[in-house]
Amino acid sequence: MKKIYIGLFWACILGITGCYEDDSTMATPESMVNEITIEEFADTSAVAYSTVLELTPKVTGYSDTELEYRWYIYGGEFSDRTEDGYRTVQIGAEKKLSYPVELKIGTYTVVCEVTNKETGYFNLTEFSLKVTSAFSEGFYILKETTDGNTDMDFYNDRQKTVIPDVIASVQGEAQSGKPCNMCPVYNKIYIDPATAKSTYATGVFVTSGQNEFSIYSTIDMSTLFDRSSLLFSEMDGEEVPYAMVSAMRGNMLFSNKGVRLDDLGGGRFASEYSTGKLGYPAGKGTSSFIQAYDGQNLSFWSGETRRLMYTSGSDMEEIKYKDGYEGVKVDWEQAAPVASGWNHRAGKNTIWYLFDVAGEGRYVVVLQPGGGIDQVIRLDASLHLAKADVIAGNALTSTSIYGVDDNRLYRYSLTEGTETSAIPVEGLPAGTITYMADLFYGSSFDYIVIGIQNGDEYTLSMYKIAGGQPSGKPVHTVTGTGILKKVCYACPLQDYASPNYYAFTKYAELYGMGPDFPY
Repeated sequence: MKKIYIGLFWACILGITGCYEDDSTMATPESMVNEITIEEFADTSAVAYSTVLELTPKVTGYSDTELEYRWYIYGGEFSDRTEDGYRTVQIGAEKKLSYPVELKIGTYTVVCEVTNKETGYFNLTEFSLKVTSAFSEGFYILKETTDGNTDMDFYNDRQKTVIPDVIASVQGEAQSGKPCNMCPVYNKIYIDPATAKSTYATGVFVTSGQNEFSIYSTIDMSTLFDRSSLLFSEMDGEEVPYAMVSAMRGNMLFSNKGVRLDDLGGGRFASEYSTGKLGYPAGKGTSSFIQAYDGQNLSFWSGETRRLMYTSGSDMEEIKYKDGYEGVKVDWEQAAPVASGWNHRAGKNTIWYLFDVAGEGRYVVVLQPGGGIDQVIRLDASLHLAKADVIAGNALTSTSIYGVDDNRLYRYSLTEGTETSAIPVEGLPAGTITYMADLFYGSSFDYIVIGIQNGDEYTLSMYKIAGGQPSGKPVHTVTGTGILKKVCYACPLQDYASPNYYAFTKYAELYGMGPDFPY
């Protein structure tokens, strides 16, 4: 057995040394008098185009005159440059690094390599550099301005700072019309006007008025696309965009004409010649009520067919009752969607839609992921959820739906069919609860977000969750001017990502690979 281990050891050593074809040799205690020891750097972040990365390594073992220094960077916008391994992109040749961070938003690795001039022996250390912008990572707050138009406030949760009216500040004026919807759009492909080359960034899709929309870059809040540029010709005046959302296959535009699909930038399907413009729509009219379905498809309510449907972006099919279903059914012709949600716990996904049915009351429709309508619950009229005007689903900690009735918060259990008494919420200011959501991003955070309106002022309170409900005092509080409409979180998405796909695979239960973000 020892001979096998020794053989494997030398095979690994030979394999590692075969990766390098230069004259230098990695420092080891057996091959030098003094070891080059470099104190590790902590992972760091920097704001693009406004930060100079200045670092000086602490090195022991030799004097500075005996050593030479090289700094390299890889990952991020250099992910496809690997011809010389980590040495492909050099950013410094002195002991002290002074590097202007003029990089695309993303996560990079910086390498500090220290070499003995006489022997060629070297050692290295590396750290993660997360490049952001003033708008690249944080909470976007969609609101109606005092003059009836659309703008956003931006909250940086790491610095606890607010940038108000970001559309008007950058664009010169707010987006026209009252706000309708807002969605983060990950790795949206576009043509960089500075280089005339295809690139990608996280965007924020904002609709307003009758049919206005823009996609704003989270790098600098410039306009990536609008009605005049998203299609290969100007969008028809009768088309009403509802939402653009990111899923496993790409970014999908939902409108009253159907669904259009675009690849995710930085992924295995995107072409270096992609422009980000969209082609002809698939299917028929959609709506803004969109949810997950099975990892590859999204479910949605179709305002034209008056049915729940699902789509991969290139086709569209009705979601029917599962085989053998004998329970309560919904009169779709009389149904109006109220809310939808997606709960994920220990690898199990529950997707639900809430409908008001004229003359009958309120129904919850529960979907079996990829398998049709699993259950329909007609809510008792005495339940607060049957009367609630603000509704949100719990995402990751309980299979339940929140409802606000008479300015009080309640929680309805989908598994038990019961409702709690009024839930006390600590730290809320006076005013009317007009908004609620469970916002999360992977395992980074999971907050219940509650919006209070008081005249032309709003307060947004974010709570950690315990026992399926808000816990303690808010961890973040944001105040602003305007009428609060919606809140979403946006950040850079890694390359080759498949958003929300793994939550529907065996890896969710085995390795905790749950949803990436809510719809």
